[in-house]
Amino acid sequence: MSDSMLQRAQAIADDLVAIRRDIHAHPELSFQERRTSALVAEMLQTMGIRVQTKVAKTGVVGRLIGAPDGPVVALRADMDALPITEANDVPYRSTVDGVMHACGHDAHTAMLLGTARLLAEEAAAGNIPGEVRFLFQPSEESSDDEGKSGGRRMVEEGVLDSVDVIFGQHVRNNMAVGYINLTAGSVSASSDAFYATITGRGCHAAYPHTGLDPVVLTAQAIMAIQSFVARQIDPRESGVISVTMINAGTATNVIPNNVEIAGTIRALSPEVRTQLHNGLRQALSVVETLGGKFALNIREGYPPNINNPAATAFLQRTITELLGPDTIQESGPAMGAEDFSFYARVVPAAFYNLGAASDGEPFGNAHTPTFNINERALPIGTAIMAQAALHWLQTYKKGDKSY
Repeated sequence: MSDSMLQRAQAIADDLVAIRRDIHAHPELSFQERRTSALVAEMLQTMGIRVQTKVAKTGVVGRLIGAPDGPVVALRADMDALPITEANDVPYRSTVDGVMHACGHDAHTAMLLGTARLLAEEAAAGNIPGEVRFLFQPSEESSDDEGKSGGRRMVEEGVLDSVDVIFGQHVRNNMAVGYINLTAGSVSASSDAFYATITGRGCHAAYPHTGLDPVVLTAQAIMAIQSFVARQIDPRESGVISVTMINAGTATNVIPNNVEIAGTIRALSPEVRTQLHNGLRQALSVVETLGGKFALNIREGYPPNINNPAATAFLQRTITELLGPDTIQESGPAMGAEDFSFYARVVPAAFYNLGAASDGEPFGNAHTPTFNINERALPIGTAIMAQAALHWLQTYKKGDKSY
């Protein structure tokens, strides 16, 4: 292949845009990505790639095997949309009422299909000394009735078996096209939900001394929660507990028996995550000191997304060689969550953000009705993923961790 991977990706840019716009116009919610999955499976099959469907309910796994005993690199894209009504006036706007690709997963899917196309050409030329595994994942944005997201289900169903390294990307429409955000270590936070019931003893509001006011108990508990985070978490670490819901009472003259609260727990490391869980329970116990009771339920969501240092360094070198110096921007981790983290805690992983900002007026933020991306980013993300997989397979042997 005489042309560079970036030149080859630029040559199929119109196809990438067409795929992305088709998926954008037909968004599907988490674990409902049947049309998208069928499109992905059909396109992979036409490339000669082995396809497995109905993985993690609606996911697709493609396997491009050049050497059966060689190393295995996995590449991941998510496919689900959000329950948002699109406000963009574009020819490819959502045709599904109340559903929209407002986070760029349409672009991720299009780019990974483009990557598969470029690497299938390499395989035909005998340049794939191992396996590239393409993971088209459902439900990054949500979890099912069992509390499992698409990434977690994909891992549980064995998509990482024999995989040596995995790479993933996410468009970022507040960073200029041509720039990449890639940092070793924590890149996004864990995301857990908590639900607590604080019980006192109801009574007439005119005679509070005859009962035990759970609203006052709850106020004390919330202050204890915030004091714990501020005074017992190392200030050099990052941790958040936010109480976002409070529900109590049915009348202005009645002190209720119970107060229900709920919120989110975020951390950038497994250690702080555990500390926050324990600290939340400890903080709530203040109500017992005051004569009340509490019940706590913590529903674990996504773990912290942590980039492997060696895999990140390898990807940084690859991107610099492909796009030139001064392309990579490092920044601190975000407190948002990303279920690529389920892959990253099993095998060495590197996850980066791809610049996709508008050339003119800024786009809306992620998860808003006016979210959009600059499609000039599509061939760049395609080329990075293809070059990373190809370079890795041609450089390292099975089980090699020297990258």
